Amino acid sequence: MNDNTPRTYSLASRLARLRDLENDVNAPGRKIPIQLLADALIKDGFHSLDEQAKALGLNRSTTWTIMKTKHKLGMLNNKTARSILAHPGTPASVRVIIHAILDRKN
Repeated sequence: MNDNTPRTYSLASRLARLRDLENDVNAPGRKIPIQLLADALIKDGFHSLDEQAKALGLNRSTTWTIMKTKHKLGMLNNKTARSILAHPGTPASVRVIIHAILDRKN
């Protein structure tokens, strides 16, 4: 396998990772401001919607909502935050923002 081949993870390992993250993200009052995530992706060089969706591991419509900051509450829900954290290709800057919000709420 060459260095450019993306790593694949089994369904079982991804589900286990999601279960581990649920305790951190599901606590009440833990909301992630979407503007911070949108800014981090742009700063990291993810300019097209396809690149951004792939980086976050989300579908295009959800990514569009985040990038255009069109969500009525301006915050990510817990399920979306868990999906982003569970995705192995999520940029470090986005992970840092989500973990910082979660740590601040503890």
